[in-house]
Amino acid sequence: MLTSMEAYVTHLLSDILEAERPDQPTLNYVYPEFVEDFPEEYDRWPENDPLYTFGYYCGLKQEVFPPAHMLSSLQMERLCYAFSKMMFTWNLDTDIPDDVPLSKKYQLLVSTLDMKTEVNNTILTTFELCSYDPPSCPLGEYCTCKEFIQDDALENIDDYLHGE
Repeated sequence: MLTSMEAYVTHLLSDILEAERPDQPTLNYVYPEFVEDFPEEYDRWPENDPLYTFGYYCGLKQEVFPPAHMLSSLQMERLCYAFSKMMFTWNLDTDIPDDVPLSKKYQLLVSTLDMKTEVNNTILTTFELCSYDPPSCPLGEYCTCKEFIQDDALENIDDYLHGE
């Protein structure tokens, strides 16, 4: 017999499957060798902040996802896999490092529902979850930019990001 949480997770997996992008465009895109060869869509890239959240596009709300501590590892694995697959149908991805614990990965994936983004047909857009400030980074101890901060040659991450 299914527990009430297992029944809820099964229902949520069904909702995630339904949130996949209908009529997804086929990506026959090859990365160009030179910037000048990028498609015209890049010239039309929005100069303003995106208007809508990922949740707006896919129809899911962060509130319907149970807190990580209420889920088993297997349930989180299933939800993370389905969620990542669904994101990919929207040409979206995350930059979550491989060593991030499953519960943190789950929380970060679900948090993308409240992040504003553009959805397009030709390129994969990645949610940058790192804030480039290790003390306040949502990745916590798994922040990948902290190694640059600790480098004596760099006084702050801006030096690295802007090539100074």
